[in-house]
Amino acid sequence: MNTQQTVAGSNQAETRTWTQRLRTGILLDRATGVDLAGTAILNTQVWIDQAPWRLAGLWSVVAGLLATDALRQLSTLDWKAVALLILLADPLWGSIWRMTGGRTALLTLPSPVRERAVWLPYLQAGSPAARLFGGDHTDVWPFALRVGVPTVALSLAVAAVLGWVAVGFTVAVVLIATIGWTVRRTFGVGSPLLYSLIAVGMPWMLSMQLLGRERVDRPWFVPALLIGLWVVHQWGALRAINSVQDWIGLTLLAVAQIGICLLLILIQAPLWLALVVVLFLPTWLLVYQRQPLQRLRVVWLGALLISAVVLGQTS
Repeated sequence: MNTQQTVAGSNQAETRTWTQRLRTGILLDRATGVDLAGTAILNTQVWIDQAPWRLAGLWSVVAGLLATDALRQLSTLDWKAVALLILLADPLWGSIWRMTGGRTALLTLPSPVRERAVWLPYLQAGSPAARLFGGDHTDVWPFALRVGVPTVALSLAVAAVLGWVAVGFTVAVVLIATIGWTVRRTFGVGSPLLYSLIAVGMPWMLSMQLLGRERVDRPWFVPALLIGLWVVHQWGALRAINSVQDWIGLTLLAVAQIGICLLLILIQAPLWLALVVVLFLPTWLLVYQRQPLQRLRVVWLGALLISAVVLGQTS
């Protein structure tokens, strides 16, 4: 009996020894402080941000394709370019704009990165730049260098594959985002107009420039006017969603919706006009009832795509 217990104990000790050797060979001890979570130089995380059916870069690219009737010629459509365009206009441009929300809108970096200060002479106390950045500005630049520069560099690299037009649009997005960040830091509020340009206007225009086949029998200002009206619509919608009593936002919504309907009359699409009007009516029903407008985002998205289809099928 003692011999069996001795053999069993020896086997258990040998098993523990092999387990320790295996862990030592495969894993690193926590005391070493080595981070095994990242295998890449440029790390990204992908998630669905808010509701997927709201007006955003992806749907604006689709609207651009619909407005030029490109989706009716699927055999000749460059799907690789479409995929790169969606990647550029939605997650990459969206990442650039997200930086305007400040550090609270970004994923938290490791503490050594956040604690690392960058000394610059023009950020000394009392300087104009120091007043712009606020009281605690020493940790702004680590975030800018570790998050902002890689994001912009990757966006420009993808844009370069699509061509110089995409590069120009990306530079414009960076400038718009910089203005948006400055506005937020200076006045403490975001800019719905700049947001609307990046979410609706810029992706739609770039999609039409790169992948669309513009009709020669249609005046150039018709698609430009439709894009501008939807930018105004998004601008007003963002204000009205935050507060149903925002009369400026409601006025912008009214101007945009009336303008879209008049444009559909101009291009002689009465049947589509009736459908768009039906989609616009719930906006004012909820405003009359003083109900929140968040639930109408999918309705507005449907109206946007329908108006883009109309533009692609009519002269």
